[in-house]
Amino acid sequence: MIVIDSNVWIFSESANSEEHDIAVKKVNEIFDSDTFGINVVITSEVYHILGKFLGVKESRSRVTDILEHPLAQWLPFSDQIALDAVKLAYSSQMRINDALIAQQALKVGAPVLTDNVKDFEKVKNLEVLLLR
Repeated sequence: MIVIDSNVWIFSESANSEEHDIAVKKVNEIFDSDTFGINVVITSEVYHILGKFLGVKESRSRVTDILEHPLAQWLPFSDQIALDAVKLAYSSQMRINDALIAQQALKVGAPVLTDNVKDFEKVKNLEVLLLR
């Protein structure tokens, strides 16, 4: 399993983004070989930003497609993951949403595919897969 960060989903769903083609390519490579993890933070971020770019109706449709994809693995949060993420956000000076994604990826032993290298690289023992 690979956790696909919000920014990769947003780029892959936004044809006008500079990173669109590479994001689509990377997501399709994952679809060819692996499952992907998704959680409430990623869902929320993707829905919000796509709503701004594409409108809420289109955002709803695209996020629903991601969630219902046969390779999607829903990753629920536990109290401990949330507590550990708060500590990680504080100690690494990173946004809480990124810390939640990173901490959950650590818990399930999955790498994170992201374009946000500067924050995710701060997390010890987290395998970070670069979008570009």
